[in-house]
Amino acid sequence: MTIRNMMNTQSGKILSITLVLWGLIADPVSAGEVSFSRDVLPILSENCFYCHGPDESHRKADLRLDLENAAFALSNGKAALKPGEPDESLVVQRIYATDPDDRMPPPDSHKELSAEDKAIIKDWIAAGAPWSKHWAFEPPVLPQVPSEATHPIDHFIQKRLEKEGLEWAEEAPRHTLLRRLAFDITGLPPSIEEVRSFENNTLPDAYSREVDRFLRSPHHGERMAMWWLDAARYADTDGYQGDATRTNWPWRDWVVEAFNANMSFDQFTLEQFAGDLLPDAAPNQILATSFHRNHMTNGEGGRDPEESRIDYVIDRVNTVGTLWMGMTVGCAQCHSHKFDPISQAEYYQLNAFFNNVDEDGSAGSGAKPFLEYKSPLAGVHVQAGERQWNRSKQRLEKVVLESQPQFEAWLSRKKQEVSDGFTPWHPLLPEIIESVEGTELVKDAQGIVTAHGPNPRQDDYHLKARPISGKVTGIRLEIFSDERHTHGRYGRGVTGEFILTNVKLLVLKEESQLVREIPLSNAIADFEAKPEGGERYGNVKDTLDDDPRNGWSTRGDTLSPSHVAVFALKEPLQLTPDETLNFVMMHRSTIGDANTGRFRVSVSDQPGQAVRSLDPMPLEQWAALLSHGQGAITPELLKRLKQQFLEDHQPYQAEKQRYDRVKAHYNELKKASGSQKVMVLAEREKRRETHVLVRGVWDQKGEVVQPGLPVALSGGQNQKAATRRDLAHWLVSREHPLTARVVVNHLWQLVFGAGLVRTPDDFGLQGEQPTHPDLLDWLAVEFMESGWDMRHMIRLMVTSRTYRQSSHVQASLLELDPYNRLWARASRYRLPSWMLHDAALQTSGLLNPGLGGPPVKPFQPSGIWQDIFMGRFTYLPSPGAARYRRMLYSFWRRSSA
Repeated sequence: MTIRNMMNTQSGKILSITLVLWGLIADPVSAGEVSFSRDVLPILSENCFYCHGPDESHRKADLRLDLENAAFALSNGKAALKPGEPDESLVVQRIYATDPDDRMPPPDSHKELSAEDKAIIKDWIAAGAPWSKHWAFEPPVLPQVPSEATHPIDHFIQKRLEKEGLEWAEEAPRHTLLRRLAFDITGLPPSIEEVRSFENNTLPDAYSREVDRFLRSPHHGERMAMWWLDAARYADTDGYQGDATRTNWPWRDWVVEAFNANMSFDQFTLEQFAGDLLPDAAPNQILATSFHRNHMTNGEGGRDPEESRIDYVIDRVNTVGTLWMGMTVGCAQCHSHKFDPISQAEYYQLNAFFNNVDEDGSAGSGAKPFLEYKSPLAGVHVQAGERQWNRSKQRLEKVVLESQPQFEAWLSRKKQEVSDGFTPWHPLLPEIIESVEGTELVKDAQGIVTAHGPNPRQDDYHLKARPISGKVTGIRLEIFSDERHTHGRYGRGVTGEFILTNVKLLVLKEESQLVREIPLSNAIADFEAKPEGGERYGNVKDTLDDDPRNGWSTRGDTLSPSHVAVFALKEPLQLTPDETLNFVMMHRSTIGDANTGRFRVSVSDQPGQAVRSLDPMPLEQWAALLSHGQGAITPELLKRLKQQFLEDHQPYQAEKQRYDRVKAHYNELKKASGSQKVMVLAEREKRRETHVLVRGVWDQKGEVVQPGLPVALSGGQNQKAATRRDLAHWLVSREHPLTARVVVNHLWQLVFGAGLVRTPDDFGLQGEQPTHPDLLDWLAVEFMESGWDMRHMIRLMVTSRTYRQSSHVQASLLELDPYNRLWARASRYRLPSWMLHDAALQTSGLLNPGLGGPPVKPFQPSGIWQDIFMGRFTYLPSPGAARYRRMLYSFWRRSSA
């Protein structure tokens, strides 16, 4: 059987491939049994609809082949399709034409009908050209299942197997069955004890009991939520350049609870579409609408907020089309769909349902509407975090107490070292000084560098030197005023000001091209300008990010001989003899003409607070006391000296690092236990007009349209529907031909590894046909008649003989059915990465099974996000048991290197 139009769902490109494999989609076509929907329509869709289909702007020869009346009408005085008379039909004449100017499809379309394709069309016309809709656009009809059938699913599978002369595979071993069941329903492996208990259970309903036990597990909701969150494009950040953090995670918990409560899919749909529109809507129902706010939000400067808002509306419509309708409705954004019966006007009628959401295209804190929501699941995690913090605090106090003898010995040594004086900062005497844009930099004997010559609008200064001490903990930058500058100030520009946008500390290694960047964690200055008039230049801490739109300036100060900034390294740096420091000063402001004119860079090897303050260092203070003959140390100085000692005391530092992470995590949990701003839906009081967008461009408005449903999917007429609530009711109505099919196909894919329709996102004419159409329709009708009970459908699937088969495959069967489209064996497929993660934690005994709450941060490679977020976001793994939670609760960032 020939397969056409397999959809590559990852790239979104349509692959036209011909696989002559036995029995892959449906029963082989025999003479006189050509089906329009199954055999003819895919050929027309792939080869003809681009020029003779729904898109009137691209239609040729005023001929439509996608509508019955139009296809049988005359074209240029001839009948395109003449039932019973293929040789008199213009379509047959053109597809068999030998003249390239007459042949269809034309050679420049790069499409060519096979001999089999041509024969199918000719045979269909000869049989009277019986017309029918695409199978997916007809409401599903319940096929009959014989009363003697042991299981409805097995009836349909066995019927096809018998027709092909095949038999079931043997049942999988019990341990395999239980692992398969546990992974499919909970996403976690069973314990050894559970496997052994099941293997030894001889009761006839032992398997059924295991199914029910797993379905009752709270982990079932987590497993289902992973499917839904993927489909809902969920993440804990906004996306785009800044990728700011958002707090939509209470909606993630709502999804888990909905699955665990076995909420019916029609109610599940209604609350996510229109929970805010329900009478006396509860906070949980409003929270559900966060589904439609999981799109990215764009807060980039220069972006028109209205363009972003329209993007968000389009995203919602396309997500609805994919997840509920299994259709590529997004193809109609710019023009009528070229293959499926969705016009561009109908696409924007769907847009109208979401166009009145009370949003303005803003991102971050401005991305209204918000729901102030307090999660009931956060409290238990706060309690666990507090217990962990108290234990960590006790351990830290114990280390401090035990360090007292070492501290006293350290004091004795340091007293000898500082008795003759102490130098806190050592000037960096550069071996090489250079600028990127040509400024001439000259240093004197005291290490002061003066800029001469060209004064470019922007410039970077590089100072390369080997410090006296190989250890570096801080950098001190002095910027001097100079009478040669404008108004005798600090910069070379017309204002006499300087703007330092960024500083970098790099390490260069001899005979190596690699450059190592050393993180700076803190920056302080003796004076900072107050940004004015929309400018962001003033704060010295802004030199630690990579954003040239902010930085340090001393504009507005009273002129002084110099200003000082101190930068602390995140961790002490120990240089090797073949390594050189490169201190980089970047002047890249958008204002420009603000390069530093005269400066000096010094380094220190003193740890901790000594390089995080402008006050005299502890040893410097002590040296001053000793020089004045004062041997006694004040309590305050003793405290500072003890803190400096601890900065180099490894047992303390190891415990302090753990303590800091535990405390930070506890503070995050406390914050999460309070009210959270969750992005939800809410209607504007004054309704927006919805326009067809010409060529899909956001500001090119065409005709005004009202909310409406696609005619081809709503019984042939544009039914009235005005609100998101109406749209939700229509999607889960018995008349809607797609939703039930699409959802049960997703559920089938969850437990069998592949869907009955292998293109789950495309049930349209370019998608694959179902392997078992009657089974798909039976499942869809059963789903609706069960009250849209998802747990019932999963139970049906996993209790079937089809599901319980072994995945062992004979070579002959592999050759005949390599993709297991006949289900003569269980599928083999790789576990997804999140399931492997959770299984490793479960098997090792490390899994923290807690439900819900704010996201946690598992291990990540060090510095993986450093290059993307301009130094504004630091990723630290969550401490203790929090890092061993399921991947569902991990912090999901949209962007990473």
